[in-house]
Amino acid sequence: MSELNASFSLFPTQEKRSERSPDYSGTIEIPVADIDALVAHLGTQPESNWRDEDVIKLRIAGWKATSKGGKIYVNGKISIPQEQQQQAPAGDDSIPF
Repeated sequence: MSELNASFSLFPTQEKRSERSPDYSGTIEIPVADIDALVAHLGTQPESNWRDEDVIKLRIAGWKATSKGGKIYVNGKISIPQEQQQQAPAGDDSIPF
């Protein structure tokens, strides 16, 4: 499967209009060249979330950053989760070293 190399930026809300207004907002940027990888992943077998709903998961990771104007924000990457590597049972001699 191709790799997804999307990114996001979240900036603190300057003025909350109500208690329900978001604390951060921003954008997700998906390179056009990565759309096929995203679509392929969206077509994979769903898994259950904590509410027992079928979902397709994407991994996100964020880092604190500072803009050129001195504002602190969260900058991050979005990727397709790596499949869990299968561990061989103890005593399996078929693994070459």
